[in-house]
Amino acid sequence: MTDGLRAAFSDPRAAAAARDRLAPGAAIEMHDDVTGLDQSRDLLALERAGRFAIHPPWLAPPDDAIGIEIDPGHAFGSGSHPSTRLALQLLGDEAIGAIAVADVGCGSGVLGIGAALMGADVLAVDVDPAAIEATRANADRNGVADRLDTRLGSAGLVAPGTALVIVNVTIDIHETVAAHLNAPTRVIAAGLLAEEQVERAASTYAMTIERQLSHDGWGAAVLGSPRVGSGLSPPA
Repeated sequence: MTDGLRAAFSDPRAAAAARDRLAPGAAIEMHDDVTGLDQSRDLLALERAGRFAIHPPWLAPPDDAIGIEIDPGHAFGSGSHPSTRLALQLLGDEAIGAIAVADVGCGSGVLGIGAALMGADVLAVDVDPAAIEATRANADRNGVADRLDTRLGSAGLVAPGTALVIVNVTIDIHETVAAHLNAPTRVIAAGLLAEEQVERAASTYAMTIERQLSHDGWGAAVLGSPRVGSGLSPPA
């Protein structure tokens, strides 16, 4: 059991509302964006996710894991969130090799780098320039810069028939991504509230659920062949 809870908010009113509900009287510390994100590095630790171990530069991965060294910079994604770990666990069980993979909403690049370390050629896209900067730096740090192409943008940049698209975002953004995604073969969908949002995501992409995982109220799934009656056909 922990003796406290620390949380970060971009909106002071949301922070005050959460404090008043969960811990009346608790202190709220105010930081500008850069300072707050830099201070968060002190809390980073090694995280296991199936075959992978996500670790900051100052910690070494165990010998039995594929290490992903991540410095999140000023972009979301240290790899500690359950949704990221679930997506990585599903990714590690996929037959990757030299296939085309897209990481939509790449954040700091954890998932795209994981695919590249498994041999894939990866397109990583994000609408946040800070995410692109962090992903490029982390790809170089992990020795996969030559296998990972970063571009500012979103799902419309993904080539039709891409073998695997990884999307770790909230359900409302999944719906936006699905509307602009060009018929991928498979999707790893994460950032979902299990169980109802996993089914909703499958419906959104008009694909069947092949495998799903959940942890701490979060869910992720591998989505495969088009659903019967979806009006979609498998990529040629």
